[in-house]
This record gives sequence, C-alpha cells and structure tokens, in this order.
Amino acid sequence: MRVAVHEGAGGTRETIVETADGSASLGQVPVETLIAEGEAGLERLRAAAADAAADSDRGRVLAPLLHPGKQIFVGVNYEDHVAELPPPWKMTEDPFIFSKLSTAIVGPGEAIFLPEEDSSVDYEVEMIAVIGKRTSKVAAEDALDHVFGWTIANDVTERAIQATDNQLTLGKGVDTFCPLGPVIVLRDEIPNPDNLDIWTKVNDEVRQSSNTSKLIFSVEEIIERVSHLITLEPGDTVSTGTPGGCGAYKTPPQYLRPGDVVTVGVQGIGELTNPVQAGW
Repeated sequence: MRVAVHEGAGGTRETIVETADGSASLGQVPVETLIAEGEAGLERLRAAAADAAADSDRGRVLAPLLHPGKQIFVGVNYEDHVAELPPPWKMTEDPFIFSKLSTAIVGPGEAIFLPEEDSSVDYEVEMIAVIGKRTSKVAAEDALDHVFGWTIANDVTERAIQATDNQLTLGKGVDTFCPLGPVIVLRDEIPNPDNLDIWTKVNDEVRQSSNTSKLIFSVEEIIERVSHLITLEPGDTVSTGTPGGCGAYKTPPQYLRPGDVVTVGVQGIGELTNPVQAGW
C-alpha cells in the first residue's frame, strides 16, 4: 500500500491511497494526521484501499509531507561515498547526524532553484524512513516497528556554503533544497529496506548507483542512536545517507546548472524528478 498527495480543486492537498487494483481518495485529510492516528489511521487507509478502483485523472503529485516536525539526516553512510571523500576525512564511530529544514521541501516536478550564479550545488539521493509512532530509546531490533513507511529525498547541498565553517544547516536548508516523494510506501510493501538499489540521474546520465546493502549504519541502528537522545514523533523523517557519485567529488566537479533535470530513485519506491532553475 502506498500513500500519495495530489493537488485537488482550488490548490487543496488530496490524500490518495494506491494499491495494485488502483487508487482511492481520502479527501483533504493530511497524511500527517493519518500517521499520528496510529492504528486508527492505518485502518482508514485500509478501508479506502478496499474501495480502490482504476485510476482516474488526478492533479499533479505533491510532496507527501508538508511540514515534518523534524527531518533528521545522516551524512557519509555508504561505503562507496566514504571511498570518494578526500583526506583528511575520517569515519566516526557513530552516525553523523544533522537536520534539514522543512521549508526546503518541494514536490515532484517542482524546481530546485540555485541561489547564486556561481553556486556549487550538488545532488544526494536518500532513502527516507517516515516515523509512525513516538520513538524514544528504542532498540535497533525494534526500530522498524516504529516506521510508517519509506519515501525518497534529494538532499540538495550548496557545497561552498557547507564547507564554510561547516555550515550544514545553511548549505542544506536553502529553499527548494529538499525534493521529497513521490509517495510513501508503507512497510507492508517494503518490510526490509536493507537490499534496495538506489540511484541518481542528471539529464539521463547515471551519476550515483548503489545499493542499501552498502550502508555503514543500518536504518535500525540510525533510529536507535537518534532516539536515544532525541524523541522522534509520528511524521518525522530519518534519512539513511547518500552513496558515492556526488558531483563535488568528480574530476572535474559536476555541479547542477540551470536547465538540468535531476532524477533520484530507490527500488520499490519509484523516482523523484525535479528541474533546476536559476534563482537569482
């Protein structure tokens, strides 16, 4: 079962449940509300799914979450990404955690705006865990029971800003720097996220290609570590890092430019495509 958000009449957000038999609308109830309702929200989704019919014409796809309470991201968490980093980078013993701003979220097809003409803007495909219930000090072996589902993010990053005094929040929190979607795939479709292909294409050229089996810290370990210190709430998101192939570490660097089209994808979830435009 999958959950998507489409643009309804008058620019409203319409929540859609998708199954192999088609789709059904839950109207304007936010996905965040369904997640917060816990089992009752899942029952509402199941009831709608039982009435799924052949797809009808719907408005454009929007980001499935509008304002998550927290967006927790993990840096340098793929073996092939570590291998491409220049010295003196040294792997830490714990996941490298930072946060990304929810105001950076855009949906499929919406533009990534480069802030300056000389911007050094990079792409980073990430598989995202959407938290389904309050999570505090959970053990790794129980962590997936706290996951509502999975989606995709492009952790767009301005490398020059990021490198200035380690300005992660500013370099990664720029408006439009968090494309998210196109759907949330519930755990009934992906019970195990540890062996999924993951990729990025820029103008149909493959830039990143890896598999979640190459994660250094698993989803379960990340949630355990974060929740030991930070309580995760329903609708919060937790990333798993990006694989090797980032534009900053190619020779010469391959940063995003106006006119580019970026597609990030994860096996079993789909693809998320966004154009790149000048924002100056």
